[in-house]
Amino acid sequence: MNNQTNNFDDVPAGESISHEHLLIYLEQGREIEFVFQGKEYFISYTPEGRAVWTRQTRISEYFGERNKDIINFTKIDGTSLADLFKQKKAKITTIF
Repeated sequence: MNNQTNNFDDVPAGESISHEHLLIYLEQGREIEFVFQGKEYFISYTPEGRAVWTRQTRISEYFGERNKDIINFTKIDGTSLADLFKQKKAKITTIF
């Protein structure tokens, strides 16, 4: 992330973001809601660590501060979060 800004002027609600953009938000400690195939997901940031949820169901383990691990190892329908964002298949709804 050399020479890259860590701030984004607009949160792209309803749009895709890049894999790098996602990592920057996670490194900032942000929580992210997104939609994939019409279903809502949430990347939380709690004392237990980061996890991915759909509604009240946690669908990943807790990953602590390992932001790259949560997006590389958490899969939805067989596709990693990293690939969902690289392929622009996930749409951001809210970033906290």
